[in-house]
Amino acid sequence: MIKIEVKKSREILQKQNIFEKICCYGATIMALIVFGVVAIGSIFQTSVIDPDNFSLEVILYQNDNVFINLLMLLCFFGLAFLLYRYRNIFARISERQLMIALAVYTIVVGMVWIIKVQCVPAADSGTIYDTAVDAIKGDWSSFYTSDDETLRGLSYYRLFPYQLGFVLISEIVYRIMGYETALPIQIINVLALAMLYIGLLKIAKKIFHSKGVVVILTFLLAACVQPILFTPFAYGNIIGFSAAIWSCYCVICFMQSENRKRDLWFIPAALLMALSIIAKYNNLIWLIAVAIGLIIYVVKTKKWVYLISVAGFCIVSILGLNLVIMSYEARSNTEIGSGMSQILQLDMGLNESYMAPGWYNGMAKRMYVDHAGDGQAADEEAKKDLQARKEKFMSDGVYLCEFFGKKILSQWNEPSYESLWVSQVKTHYYGEVESYSWLDKVYNGAWGQALYTYFDLYHMIVFVLFCVAMVALLLKRCGPEAIMLITTLLGGFFYHLLFEAKSQYSLTYFILIVFFAAYGLHFLLKTISIQWKTK
Repeated sequence: MIKIEVKKSREILQKQNIFEKICCYGATIMALIVFGVVAIGSIFQTSVIDPDNFSLEVILYQNDNVFINLLMLLCFFGLAFLLYRYRNIFARISERQLMIALAVYTIVVGMVWIIKVQCVPAADSGTIYDTAVDAIKGDWSSFYTSDDETLRGLSYYRLFPYQLGFVLISEIVYRIMGYETALPIQIINVLALAMLYIGLLKIAKKIFHSKGVVVILTFLLAACVQPILFTPFAYGNIIGFSAAIWSCYCVICFMQSENRKRDLWFIPAALLMALSIIAKYNNLIWLIAVAIGLIIYVVKTKKWVYLISVAGFCIVSILGLNLVIMSYEARSNTEIGSGMSQILQLDMGLNESYMAPGWYNGMAKRMYVDHAGDGQAADEEAKKDLQARKEKFMSDGVYLCEFFGKKILSQWNEPSYESLWVSQVKTHYYGEVESYSWLDKVYNGAWGQALYTYFDLYHMIVFVLFCVAMVALLLKRCGPEAIMLITTLLGGFFYHLLFEAKSQYSLTYFILIVFFAAYGLHFLLKTISIQWKTK
């Protein structure tokens, strides 16, 4: 197995051109720097949701016991090395069996969790649920006005038209499975998470060419509890991420195939990416990253004709959400408009919030509503405020570092990623959580405290292993397939560094960090094992 990996590594080194080397070095070094900061931060401190302001998502920054954290890291690596010596146990277990086992585990645990929790959608997810149900009933009133007093009569979709993508997905699901509760979407979340994991395992095999990485990734994903706890959240995060992963898999199959019909991989890739953006508009980050990966591939192979396919892939991916919005405009017989601009969102992300720096503060919505939906006038006000923020940052370097430092740690070093919070603060279809029940122990008791301690340790280990993986990929020079995924992580990091932050937004990216952490652990164990034998 090691000989095969060395051969693959040499082939990559021989085939890389200058452009690909620059992209490889640029992506891996940048990822090592930005997430290295988080890895170091995770050893020294932890961001937590203030228990006294839990429903308001106020973030506190708590100092950790560095000695205990380093001891836990040492114990983990020691245990991992001992287990690695018995890796032959998995020789008879096929990768297909590993995928099935992980999928079954995810579905069983996920289904039990969403059935036990039964949380009711609220805020944005609640609005989407209500709109989807109203659409089934033929009620289009939410497209004309809103019950939310802060919107002063404006429709929610005048501000956030891109949310109509998940409205459509919800409407289709509820038409098929019923709309008495939001449980159907939560079930789809669980199934999408299982598919996401299978997609990651298949991608790991194609990129790293190692069963060892697949085995380690299987166990790391099984140990990653946060995404399963997040499945009651009736929103497009998991569904969109799963579709993006499978779109990437199709693109990788295209890159690695020698078949004459390999161009056909662009069709499912484009459709899945369109679905991903429809489910979650921020997944445009995925589209950009995949396009970059494809351009690197085209330059490397000098097959310039594929630029047409790349352009078609991007057009189809973007067109999906626009068609959805147009369809709802036609069905509701109203014009929705383009919504709040990115300038407003940027202004909000660069301002203070009672939660944490750059988190939601209502500024963008207030400006848009104050100008009665006049986007141009709202943008002018935002530009003036952005100029003031720019002057503040430039004149006070200490404040600049403190603002962005806390913003980074508040979203990337909050180990639960609000996976429990999203259901804990909601009401439940069966009523209040009974005192001393197992769910109450998870939310408010010793079980919950144990979970948060586990999140903290797991999160720290994963980020350290991610940094090891970046060093390994830097030494071996990764190809466009891995660069594509690393670019996605960088895109998510820098987008939320500038725009609205929230730790739950980082959860899906954290799953991708786990993906690379598996390779980091495999590389580390294999290197130590080789050195051990030579001695």
